[in-house]
Amino acid sequence: MQVKLLDVPESVTDRERAEEWSDQLEELIMRAGKIFPRVELERRAALCLRGLLAPVSRKNGWQLSEHGGESTPWGQQHLLDRSVWDVDGLRDFTRRYVVEGLADDGEGAGPGGCGVLVVDETGFAKRGKTSAGVARQYSGAQGGVFPCQIGVMAAWATGAGQALIDRELYLPKEWTADRPRCRAACVPDTVGFATKPRQAEAMISRILPDLPKGRVWVAADEVYGREGAFRGFLEEHRLPYVVNVQANTTVLPRPGWRHIARLVARCAAEGEWVSLPAGPSQLDSRTWQWWVRQIPDPEAGPGAWARWIIARRREDEPEARDYYLGWGPVDTDGEEIVLVPGARWRVEEAIKLAKSACGLADYEVRSFHGWYRHITLAQLAAAFLAVSDAQAAREDGPLAASRFGIPRAVGTDVHTGGPDGSHQPR
Repeated sequence: MQVKLLDVPESVTDRERAEEWSDQLEELIMRAGKIFPRVELERRAALCLRGLLAPVSRKNGWQLSEHGGESTPWGQQHLLDRSVWDVDGLRDFTRRYVVEGLADDGEGAGPGGCGVLVVDETGFAKRGKTSAGVARQYSGAQGGVFPCQIGVMAAWATGAGQALIDRELYLPKEWTADRPRCRAACVPDTVGFATKPRQAEAMISRILPDLPKGRVWVAADEVYGREGAFRGFLEEHRLPYVVNVQANTTVLPRPGWRHIARLVARCAAEGEWVSLPAGPSQLDSRTWQWWVRQIPDPEAGPGAWARWIIARRREDEPEARDYYLGWGPVDTDGEEIVLVPGARWRVEEAIKLAKSACGLADYEVRSFHGWYRHITLAQLAAAFLAVSDAQAAREDGPLAASRFGIPRAVGTDVHTGGPDGSHQPR
């Protein structure tokens, strides 16, 4: 009997993709289920993950339970409150899952072809006085000062995509100074006040061992970048960075040259601003004009890394500028340096995906540990979407995969040099 050649259709139908997606979700649930010590908890967690990924309008306890075929939310509430399981273990599992799933074979989002670790915070609208961490505080997500909780988030971004990999709940001083109030919200007595940069440092310390070998860059906004202690922490750990800073940040000791905004105004000639894309987004291509200079450091020894000042503006708003400080290997090209602050928006995209598609902000828990449990489960659900998209892009080819990454500019002149105007064009 002559054996016929297997006839495989060239195109993949939506039904076949949905079935593959479902199989991948079941595999993830089986891997994550080992964290839960009891079969009942494992089943509850599986129902929760499926519900967080389902087209449910609001992913609170009632609707997640109804989606799972239960008539009451008690099971879901038990999962987030009284049950015993290792939420930090699930956090670490999510991180390793993301790092593995978003590996891009050296085509990372930052210089060195590894990736960018991005730190940012987001607000969760919440009223009352009993939910852990609720206070009137500034929230960029809400656009002002409102009663809310603030979560400090870390995201991993590569050429294949981005996803959240860690989280910390910020507790204002009015909370940590009131221990009875903390105990009522189940905040451990060992948890004291910590600024957002200190929480970011704690996350980075536990994230680093799981990141791939190579040059990992760090990007952060002004809340973190303006603090010298945070930048010193990164330098102590030999982590190159580009962080947002205030306009009055001191750069050089000379009088009249101290503030970064004044330095840029004096030294940046109009023809030296270069237009480069900072990466795709849902709004636009995020093309900005950049000015990059290396800061002279006479005390730097052999093999020392370089420092840069980076300024960014819109072509139609040349006076509205953002400022950055950078630190990294001296041979880093200017067009690659701007990829790092360009990657900072990707934590916003990761947060947006987790909130809109996976119910990151839909929780109704009040306790300290309940917040961590819901946020971690939602991060795992969002990580599944990011990794699935990355895998589908790989299968569709490099053109599809490029929509997830930050394109590198080719043939563009970016100058790096000191305030004296000396530079080396690329």
